[in-house]
Amino acid sequence: EIGWCDWSSDVCSSDLHMMEFALTAGCKVNLYLDIVGIRPDGYHEIESLFYPLPAPCDTLLVREGESGFSLSCSDPSLATDANIVSRAYRLFAETTGFAPDVFVHIQKGIPMGAGLGGGSSDAAAFLLWLNGRAGEKALTAGELAEAALSLGADVPFFLVNQPAWITGIGERIEPILCDLGDTLVLLICPPLRVDTGWAYGRWDEAHVGGPRSRKKLTPHPPLTRKFCFTNPSALWNAFENVVFQEFPLLRDIKSDVMRRGAKGCVMSGTGSTLVALFDAPEDALSCARRLHAAGCGCHAVKSGREFSLES
Repeated sequence: EIGWCDWSSDVCSSDLHMMEFALTAGCKVNLYLDIVGIRPDGYHEIESLFYPLPAPCDTLLVREGESGFSLSCSDPSLATDANIVSRAYRLFAETTGFAPDVFVHIQKGIPMGAGLGGGSSDAAAFLLWLNGRAGEKALTAGELAEAALSLGADVPFFLVNQPAWITGIGERIEPILCDLGDTLVLLICPPLRVDTGWAYGRWDEAHVGGPRSRKKLTPHPPLTRKFCFTNPSALWNAFENVVFQEFPLLRDIKSDVMRRGAKGCVMSGTGSTLVALFDAPEDALSCARRLHAAGCGCHAVKSGREFSLES
């Protein structure tokens, strides 16, 4: 069985001419996210605490021996040349000259437009698989990270896939010791999508002139990090104000969850997923039942493993 943070794959077929592999691509949440600068090219600089989780996840079924590259997906609208997995294949082939005949099917489990990095995780899992099969044409870790960044700001994180402090536009990754321990992490996925480009645009409109101080407690990065690692974790997301204005349902859910026993709750990425931390699993189960009845998807992780919400 593959571990959620292990890019290596199960071999599903013993036929050497048609080998099939199953790659598991987990998700990430942002326990802390702030915009601290805007570059001349328009890219936003961030400070963020990325935390990987095993659920929800996507599964990539990779079959060798096909002609060229082809892609399918459980959501047919995603099976295009513009899909980040298709782009990862082309980029790797152009960079290394290694272009295997391969068919990839993506079984989506990570919601889209949810702030969980599903596409980026898929791309990283596939890049790592390609690099592992490329032999002498394989890229170094640094070269692979550079290629990953050209696909998307979050992709390099999933190559590392451990808790990390992220700065720059996402390319500076500092793995850290950060363990939520026995805290139950409840992911709440409302039935709506938030477009990342729209969220950044709205943030820009609300902050003409660029970022400004929002907490006297965090005037510079060292104190920001200290603030992040308090117990209970101090959760923060700079996008909440603008996203909640457009999607008040998210604010209502967060308020309800906090009233029902969560010790913290924050939006992940640009939304729409909310991350709630609970000490008492029974409180999380009660919340999950209410939210599921209201049309929200829910996933839970405890002690690094998926936690069943069935009771």
